Amino acid sequence: MRFVSLIALILALPVAALAQNGTLRGTIYDANNGETLIGASIVVKSIGAGTATDFEGEYSLSLPAGTYDVEFSSLGFEPQVKKGVVITGGEVTLLDVTLGTSVLVSDVAVVEARQITNTENAMLTMQRKSANTIDGLSSQAFRRVGDADAGAALKRIPGVAVQGGKEVFVRGLGDRYTKTLLNGMAIPGLDPDRNTVQVDIFPTNLIDNMVVYKTFSPDLPGDFVGGLVDIGTKSFPEEKSVNIKYSLGHRPGMTLNQDFLLYEGGSLDLLGFDDGSRDPGVLPGQNIPDPVTQNPGLEMQTRRFGKVMAASRQGSFLNQSVSFSAGNQIKKEESGRTFGFNAMANYRLNHTYFEEVEFGRYIKRPASEDLELNKEEVRKGELGRREAQWSALLNGAMKTKNSSYAINLFRTQGALAEASDRVSENFEQTGAILLEDILTFTERSMTNMSIKGEHYFDTGAELEWTSSTSLSTIQDPDFRITSLSVTTGDTTLAAGDGATIARYFRDLREWNQSMRADLTIPKEFWGREGKLKFGANNVYRTRDYEILPYTFDYRITGSGQEISGDPNWFFEDENIWTPESGIGTFVVSTPVDSANIFTARQNILAVYAMNELPVNEIFKVVYGVRAEKTDMFYTGQNQSGTRKFNDDKTLNELDILPSVNLVYNLTERMNLRGSFNRTLARPSFKEKSIAQIFDPITKRTFIGNIDLEETRVMNYDARWEFFPRLGEVISASAFYKQFQGHIEVVSFEAAPDNVQPINAGSSSILGAELEIRKQLDFVSDTVQTWNLGGNVTFIRSRVNTDEVILPSQTETEFEIRQANARSGETVTNTRVMAGQAPYLVNGYLNYRNTNNGIEANVSYNVQGKSLAIVGMGRVPDVFQQPFHSLNLKASKSFGEDNNQRVSLRIQNLLDAQDQQLYESFGATSQIYSIFTPGRTFTASYSITL
Repeated sequence: MRFVSLIALILALPVAALAQNGTLRGTIYDANNGETLIGASIVVKSIGAGTATDFEGEYSLSLPAGTYDVEFSSLGFEPQVKKGVVITGGEVTLLDVTLGTSVLVSDVAVVEARQITNTENAMLTMQRKSANTIDGLSSQAFRRVGDADAGAALKRIPGVAVQGGKEVFVRGLGDRYTKTLLNGMAIPGLDPDRNTVQVDIFPTNLIDNMVVYKTFSPDLPGDFVGGLVDIGTKSFPEEKSVNIKYSLGHRPGMTLNQDFLLYEGGSLDLLGFDDGSRDPGVLPGQNIPDPVTQNPGLEMQTRRFGKVMAASRQGSFLNQSVSFSAGNQIKKEESGRTFGFNAMANYRLNHTYFEEVEFGRYIKRPASEDLELNKEEVRKGELGRREAQWSALLNGAMKTKNSSYAINLFRTQGALAEASDRVSENFEQTGAILLEDILTFTERSMTNMSIKGEHYFDTGAELEWTSSTSLSTIQDPDFRITSLSVTTGDTTLAAGDGATIARYFRDLREWNQSMRADLTIPKEFWGREGKLKFGANNVYRTRDYEILPYTFDYRITGSGQEISGDPNWFFEDENIWTPESGIGTFVVSTPVDSANIFTARQNILAVYAMNELPVNEIFKVVYGVRAEKTDMFYTGQNQSGTRKFNDDKTLNELDILPSVNLVYNLTERMNLRGSFNRTLARPSFKEKSIAQIFDPITKRTFIGNIDLEETRVMNYDARWEFFPRLGEVISASAFYKQFQGHIEVVSFEAAPDNVQPINAGSSSILGAELEIRKQLDFVSDTVQTWNLGGNVTFIRSRVNTDEVILPSQTETEFEIRQANARSGETVTNTRVMAGQAPYLVNGYLNYRNTNNGIEANVSYNVQGKSLAIVGMGRVPDVFQQPFHSLNLKASKSFGEDNNQRVSLRIQNLLDAQDQQLYESFGATSQIYSIFTPGRTFTASYSITL
């Protein structure tokens, strides 16, 4: 309550202090280059009031309520007078101004006042002036289209696709080849199976803008290839505001479903926490007696485990989300300091139900002339998911005449509960039929605190520093698997059929400490202003990971006794083993699998120097070099204990990363760009290990590769871009990348459910991008409120398979593929890169009518078929199939100053499926995995106070 009262007091301060005054606030830009103007004058001559812009080009002026003519001027620029600017007591009037260069200043230009900030135009200006090839989105764009989180918004950036609403792919390259930053600093991800950050954890009401860098420069981290996504959170709000939004979503067959599949969990599941009821009954290393000893401790240990093992039916309500944000900016006239703060909170609850999901395992038949794939195992059934997630951001900032300071506190917490009820049928080795209930709960959190300072010196130099600390945790308490054999018609726990009762407890904890400093010094070259930039960056990460498995058995005495097919039956009080009865369920003494426990740490120290050199008025060269020293250490051992690591250094690299970016201004609004640079990709902690990590849902095991090396990449980019007018862009890009040691995940012929990362030798991609954003008023006045946007990326990739050698193999992939070729199949020594899509398409049509407050948007996104898992020997390749995503959003604003909005959003209008398929020459494609996410209808209401 004290915190709420404090926030209320802060919100009330401006009203109390400025009851008779209002505030004029905005930013002044240079019309020639889009950059902000420092020290520009703002004067109201009628009352003798005035101020100047700070080092970020922003100003704030307190004025009595009334109507004024305001003059804006700066040395060397043509002054402007904004007439009829209305100032309301206790309110903020926003007014941005663009000043053009003046050769001879005579009469003052008079322009009508505009009281809106076009941040989309600011993003395009940033894109036009950047030394890098970039694309981006602003908070204004988020509001217009109605994107709920960063994952939904990023899909509309050229060359960007988002799989599962979480994983970002830039130019068809994902996972390790796309890097995500928060406010310019590295943060850990929330998925141990991925290298990237799950971007759906960032609601758009926390975000000020998102920038996607597609070319490297020395002031950026060197470990990105496809792209780098920098998510910037809000700092100084333009005006005091409080916003509340509530949404309800319906997915037919999933929400409002009385037969929704889940299980009875903990009391705090809906808040994203486990309440402790899933804690293991036996501590790691604790002695578990054998039942033959009749030790009563075995009964006590078994009874400590939770009793629920079966998926159950329960009703599901509508998906829900609620968000709250409040912010303000306060200027202390006497000290010249400006203070800003934002407080934001979001919560969402989603239900997903798949009436039929399928996981398959297929293999090529022994005879090469028999082209069809052989069915080895198929797992079919139902899957229910309930995801609860909340996030909060609290930041404060202070700005003086020459400096600004900001502190950001960010926290996200989520929980995903899943229940699966399925039939697993083996067609080869055992011929067994298993009834499986799988219950899982994953709790994920990330806490981030960053402190940032910016300093502007009278010489024009700028110093920026940041310190960021993150803690990421993933806990999977009590993964429960009951697999009962019904092969013979009776229900049994026949181990030979694969029947089992097992529970897993997984825990991951990762610290990330980043520090960064950048110094920019203006320097004149041949009478033209350039820049020198120097900096250093250090990132230190640690990860602790463990999986604790527990298995159970049921002891039977007497030939006539049977066990139940109900998984809950095994943990009912009367069915627990006791010394007196000698029968029932008991926990088995299972040795801790050392391959599932490891500790790793990594330190990356980087320094760089770069120069922005204006060769002449229209040609600029940005060149420099970055050096990164990487040390990686690992502690762990394999299952047998024959291979052990004790904080041993597993990676020791010094990478020199040169970069050259060329910018040629064909006209004021047209650029021609070229770049050449070297970047890299590093293996993750999980990949560069000897861990063997089992996924109970898919029954697939990930095997680490301690010998995995970095991937080194040479990048070549060219781009032509044209900005016809504000809000419009037309661009064409070409890129070529050469990889050495490209990392891919391959499967094993002897064990197709086992996958492992390898370095795949040399490979390359060649691609082209086209983008257009255009207002349609050139067609006719009837469509002047419409604008059209789209982008398409085409990519061709190749891997030299005669250089790919699997661990513990002597043959190359090319030789293995030749030996297992089908009749009539021609095997070449190249193939496509794993994870690389051949094309990406994004398109949208926007309608916006400010007179009636109606906005609408239809968007489409698809990523071409890509190689997901590389098959080896008789194991066929697995391909991710295209997902055609068509979405519609419409909204209506109303109320005082249009401060209220209702909207309707429909996602996945085409009812597309998420499929991964086995594909082999001449064979019918077979299912590796398939999900049908269905359509989603979401209605929301928001109000700004």
